[in-house]
Amino acid sequence: MASTPSLSKLLPALGNAMVVYHQGTAQHSERVGAIARAIGVELGLSDAKIEVLHWAGLLHDIGKLAVPDEILSKPGPLTDDEWVVVQRHPVVGSELLHAISPGLDPVAGAVRAHHERWDGSGYPDGLAGADIPLAGRVVAVGDVFDALTHPRSYRPNAFPTDTAVEHLTTGAGRLYDPVVVAAFCRSLARAQQER
Repeated sequence: MASTPSLSKLLPALGNAMVVYHQGTAQHSERVGAIARAIGVELGLSDAKIEVLHWAGLLHDIGKLAVPDEILSKPGPLTDDEWVVVQRHPVVGSELLHAISPGLDPVAGAVRAHHERWDGSGYPDGLAGADIPLAGRVVAVGDVFDALTHPRSYRPNAFPTDTAVEHLTTGAGRLYDPVVVAAFCRSLARAQQER
């Protein structure tokens, strides 16, 4: 990712746009950015790759700016038509970042891929395994963990951390990259020990 003064000012501005549009999504994205960074550290990635992970986590839902608030905040299940609108957000987010700067390509690729699944059952491209960009696989794990452990408009009660970890470990090798899940579990254990 190109690290220029203009991009270093623009990326936080994009995050602030999420705060203005939908506070809950912005808070979720901040937590996913922190989780993605921690996984990158656990994987021993370079500082540049960890920076990509951090920004990909922070901006993974930027495409939800194109999703009406009544859908984002809907308290019950989505209709099929509403689900189609929501499923466009990875592509919209990726296209937005590509339009801003070619230097954001690694972040844009992760944003597009954060709903892909290890077995190919995800969206928007049905990628599987190592064909999913690593940053997308990392953000996927952070996204799911945070979504499970915090209340959502459609599910007011959060799941306990242990339940969320069990979901990820059970899905490792099927829904999620097993190496990424293992790194996440190590980073979570370390963070819990440091408390």
